Amino acid sequence: MDYDTDFNEGYVHSSFGRIYYRRHKTEGKKLIFLHGLGGTTKAWAKLMKFIPPEFDVSLIDLLGHGKSDAPPGIDYKISDQVQALTEFIADQNNRESCIIGHSYGGWVAAYYASYPYTASSFVLADSAGLEEEEEALTKMPDGHNSKEDFLKELMEYGNKENVMRSILEASRKEELTDKILSGISKPTLIIWGNEDRRVDVDYASIFSRKIKGSKIEIIEGAGHNPHYTHPEIFAKLVVDFVTSVRA
Repeated sequence: MDYDTDFNEGYVHSSFGRIYYRRHKTEGKKLIFLHGLGGTTKAWAKLMKFIPPEFDVSLIDLLGHGKSDAPPGIDYKISDQVQALTEFIADQNNRESCIIGHSYGGWVAAYYASYPYTASSFVLADSAGLEEEEEALTKMPDGHNSKEDFLKELMEYGNKENVMRSILEASRKEELTDKILSGISKPTLIIWGNEDRRVDVDYASIFSRKIKGSKIEIIEGAGHNPHYTHPEIFAKLVVDFVTSVRA
């Protein structure tokens, strides 16, 4: 399917403001895609070419990103993103979807998965959020891979500084702990690029170990964005996984 021509666009009014989405609506299996920090629905444009048109696909701009509202005075916690996602799903009546999250979007998806919300399955791609990741960052030399450096990088893509700074500060209060990940009971696929320099591939096995019954797929030669650099492989992994999950 084509990102520009095969999707209708609109807004869902959540408790935090409008959430922008693009949807290719069918009677087929439902997929919801959550982009990474600082991204938009366009992050999935290349991948969509390899998703069969019979799938019902929703792409959303997370709160504070892209065309979605960026309300002042909120902390942009992971739980806020989860609440907005829950309201989007209720409005669109696309319960029993497979929720696919990349990086920060994977963090949101995993947090959502730990609650008794409706979904059929989950795909976590190069996901951020592990408590072990924060511990590793605090041990790095001063100035190396700092949050300020990351913030500057995010600003280069036209993101709102107050939103990005708030996310970087607030999200670390809601790390993916053992308790949260052990609470995920739905089928889960973990996809990772073996050359990821932002979130090391070693974290893939940690996710897999903590989420009971999860499957893991490593894409050789891919970095932090395998859905962009290796879209055909990524799409096949997602499609094969989703079709294997029983309703």
